[in-house]
Amino acid sequence: MTHLPQSRVRTIMKTADGADNIGKEAVFLSTRATEMFIKLLVKEGYRNTNCAKKLTYNNLVNVIHNTSRFEFLEIVIPKKITVRQYKELIAKSENPQRDKESSSDERSIL
Repeated sequence: MTHLPQSRVRTIMKTADGADNIGKEAVFLSTRATEMFIKLLVKEGYRNTNCAKKLTYNNLVNVIHNTSRFEFLEIVIPKKITVRQYKELIAKSENPQRDKESSSDERSIL
């Protein structure tokens, strides 16, 4: 018996290229593996919390960003940032392009 709906897992599995024929056993095992993974992640998250009754997004983020076996999730589950921090990141990422463009414009003039 699984807790996650196998029909949803099958739908997700079918989105992969070349996954036309997916057997019931493969869906079942993928569903169970996903449930076990979620259980492991939640257990690690609870170890990281001060209040054993409440698991927060930040607890999970800390586990993901501080545990090497979960590092593949860092892109999918990022640390929270404020709007101000986001705007600063955008400004920093745009400035190097502007600097490069202005220096290349100066070179083309010379």
